[in-house]
Amino acid sequence: MKSFLLGMVCSLLFFSGTAYKRVDVKTVRADKTKSYITYHMSHPLHNWDGTSKEVDAVIQYDAVSRHILKVAALAKVASFDSKNSNRDSHMLEVTDAIKFPSVSFVSSSIVYSGSSINVSGTLSFHGLNKNISFTANEQEQGSHKIVTGKFVLLLDDFKVERPSMMMMKTDNEMKFDFVMDFPMN
Repeated sequence: MKSFLLGMVCSLLFFSGTAYKRVDVKTVRADKTKSYITYHMSHPLHNWDGTSKEVDAVIQYDAVSRHILKVAALAKVASFDSKNSNRDSHMLEVTDAIKFPSVSFVSSSIVYSGSSINVSGTLSFHGLNKNISFTANEQEQGSHKIVTGKFVLLLDDFKVERPSMMMMKTDNEMKFDFVMDFPMN
């Protein structure tokens, strides 16, 4: 009798909505024509930006809640364009782009707080992996989910020699912002 009751309780827990929630996970790739990542650098004499429109980003999301569950993104270092070929060549040199051709991010945690998303994960750059966290925002535009955000990395943390001009080095901070457009069909 005890084993029968125990079996019934376990069955109820297993099949009830409170103990077991089925998640319909879908995967979608960012639209490269509408997605980009931009870095911002500062030097005592001037500031500049470099943008990559060749970001390969993928999310897994819950089809019911439409919440993002996981994200991964990759961009080739050579794809960043600052509109100055000499500066871009120098950036490829200081980042050892031949040896370390890409920068990538893989999430380990995504927590929603209203329309804000607290994202944590591993950023891989210049042959090193660092855990980072940042806040992103999302909005639905028609059948698209637009995710925007910002984060900062320190060049010294990734053992990247800071570019210099006129014997003055750039700031250690490299600021990034991104826009990712995911078609949610």
